[in-house]
Amino acid sequence: MKVGLFSLAVLGLLHANAQSPPSAKPSLLTRGPSVSGLLNRDGRGANPERIEALRQRTVQHDFSYETAEDRQTRRDRAQAIRQGFAHAWDGYKRYAYGADEIDVVNKAPKTTRNGWGATLVDALDTLWIMDMKDEFWRARDFVAKLDFRKDGGQLTKVFETNIRYIGGLLSAYELSGDKVFLQKAVELTDVIMPAFNTPLGLPWQMLNVTTGVGSSETPGRTSTNLAEIGTFQMEFYRLSQHTKNATYHEAAQNVITVMLNKNKVSDPTSNYAIPGLYPIDFDMISGKFTSRSTYWGGGGDSFYEYLAKTWILSDFMLERNIDMWSESIQSFKRYSVAESTSGYLFPGFVDGTKFFPYADTFTNFIPGTLGLISKLV
Repeated sequence: MKVGLFSLAVLGLLHANAQSPPSAKPSLLTRGPSVSGLLNRDGRGANPERIEALRQRTVQHDFSYETAEDRQTRRDRAQAIRQGFAHAWDGYKRYAYGADEIDVVNKAPKTTRNGWGATLVDALDTLWIMDMKDEFWRARDFVAKLDFRKDGGQLTKVFETNIRYIGGLLSAYELSGDKVFLQKAVELTDVIMPAFNTPLGLPWQMLNVTTGVGSSETPGRTSTNLAEIGTFQMEFYRLSQHTKNATYHEAAQNVITVMLNKNKVSDPTSNYAIPGLYPIDFDMISGKFTSRSTYWGGGGDSFYEYLAKTWILSDFMLERNIDMWSESIQSFKRYSVAESTSGYLFPGFVDGTKFFPYADTFTNFIPGTLGLISKLV
């Protein structure tokens, strides 16, 4: 998930009485609850009393009981983090400003995400939160001139474009209120929407933004993975709210609808074997899982993360999301976690129902997401 959208949740979108960001909580117009994720899988909507109770809860720590010593420690740590970021930003600014990445060994720019300045856009919210406003406004002028039809000679990775660029632009808009960021988010989303022009509405992994032709990352195949088809929910939901155009939200929710309709635990021919643990390998033309391998790390991670966080961002209205998350976390606890001899819990890879101890950097989202949800349910 783009960090900035979670930052927004912490900054106030979870609080009923918080100051509203630009156009906060506008009505989301859809063609009905059945296509928008508002109903759970039993056809029931969210309970109004439960929603109201959830709105009264908070996630952010209450610092009013902080001792003077604790306050100073916190401020010292925050300053150290800010200095670390400022040091990294200075290197990027000096040697690769406006590039997607910096080759730190050769002190040279690298084009890895179409040349639209992935590092810069991804860091917009951090610049704002760390009160580096001069750098933020300079970056804003760079963003205003971006032309998303110039692809840098590369196919566009649709999933990465969403979480880094669209997420970054939406976060910058939410924090600053500058409409340039929203305009650019809409512009870029419309550029990648042809990736969803497939028989089932499932997005291609790659897209030629000049022709609108999509493809799998592996040429000649129609394979994708759970994370790449399921990690549009949060950005597209928020974009639909701001634009009052339900197309984006419904495109993201359709992915889940197709996945659930085409794969049943009760089907003996299905690779979907454990309720709530969705295999990571997926065919976007048939809509079916192509393996029995489930994993909350690379290939699956952000799907589960977005189930939970989009439910929160929706003001607890997307009942299907929390319904699926609840089922998933129960199966995760039963099948996907083991305890070491020293008492530490660690996640793993499940093939069918067999557990394999394995973790990668992508599993790092799990503790934070569990901590967030634990404050609410």
